[in-house]
Amino acid sequence: MDNKIFLSTKNKFIEIKEEELRINGIMFKEKVGDTTVEYKLSHNGITETVLTKKALELSQDYYIKSLEKLVSAEKLLVLTGAGSSKDDELFGGKLMSELWRIISFLNIENFNFESFLDKLNISQDIKDKFDLEMILSKAKLYLEFKTDDCLSNHVKIIEETILKECSFSLKDKSIHLDFIKKLTSRKSKQNRLKIFTTNYDKAFEEAGAEGGYVIIDGFSFTQPRKFSGKYFDYDIVIRENSRTSSTENFANNVFHLYKLHGSVNWEKKDNDIIQIDSPAKAMMIYPNSNKYESSYEQPYFEMMSRFQSELRKNGTSTLICIGFSFADKHIFTMTNEALNQNPSLNLVIIEPFINPSVNENFKKLFELSKKSSQILIIGEFFKDFVSNLPFSQYLNSNGEN
Repeated sequence: MDNKIFLSTKNKFIEIKEEELRINGIMFKEKVGDTTVEYKLSHNGITETVLTKKALELSQDYYIKSLEKLVSAEKLLVLTGAGSSKDDELFGGKLMSELWRIISFLNIENFNFESFLDKLNISQDIKDKFDLEMILSKAKLYLEFKTDDCLSNHVKIIEETILKECSFSLKDKSIHLDFIKKLTSRKSKQNRLKIFTTNYDKAFEEAGAEGGYVIIDGFSFTQPRKFSGKYFDYDIVIRENSRTSSTENFANNVFHLYKLHGSVNWEKKDNDIIQIDSPAKAMMIYPNSNKYESSYEQPYFEMMSRFQSELRKNGTSTLICIGFSFADKHIFTMTNEALNQNPSLNLVIIEPFINPSVNENFKKLFELSKKSSQILIIGEFFKDFVSNLPFSQYLNSNGEN
């Protein structure tokens, strides 16, 4: 049986290791009638399924209680990566490894993925990691110094494939919608839920539209929808009696959305960035090592600045990260510095397979979680986390005060 980590925080570490269920390094035992059950594989009929089920049960009991307080923080932020769109049956998103395989099997004239990799001298280690970011970085660096139509064509086809695979509609909108409902069930005077995502897809837009939500995303409310950072400062209020009434109530069903790496429905037209259903060339930061430099361009700079600013604001804050490995150095740096400088910030990481060695940035946060009560890492899939996620303490499940 493989070792697996289910939960990591300062006061609780739940894992299956060496075929034992361990809590804080000690094998878990519980009293059942007059018998003490030791949770060890093949001991008194304990199976792999029983071990996993008990580990999940203990993990969920702990994190649900923790989340009841954390989701009611003054400021509630979400950061999502590919893991929030990945489920073949429910969503339709693709992980980097899946995009690699799709690209490797493309049957297009004048396109040969293996020849492309060989020309760039891509090592077996990079191939084993399905590191599209590395190969696109090497290709674009090569093209900065040398003209190569064949290589340029391969890069173009790879980026077009990424765009195509990310231009999906949610097969099931209910999970994303439940997630939004639970995290927007707050007092109207509380800060709006702010969702930051590196995904290009329209999962949260589609779910929000399904639930009748107004999404403040930096684009105008007029057509065509044009981007300006000032629109993030707008809000929706209900004025009673007349337009001059001093009584203002913030409307329910509103959240902010920041797409840090662009979107399948953004396009640059003249000097404007607009939303359009089928852009001629979508504005997206494709996987490459120059993502950091690209994030200094608009509209990405505006959104990155907002993310950093929100992390550093005074008052209790909770950042929930879903399906995001922190491989992006600039986002990791902002988050890590905020944890060091803002003691009222709490970080919750949702990752189905907690692997400390996935990258150096995640490893640092994992090690920190065992010493800091600011960090809680939960080994769950997005859909399972949503089903266990409590509503805010401020409102009930019907959204009533």
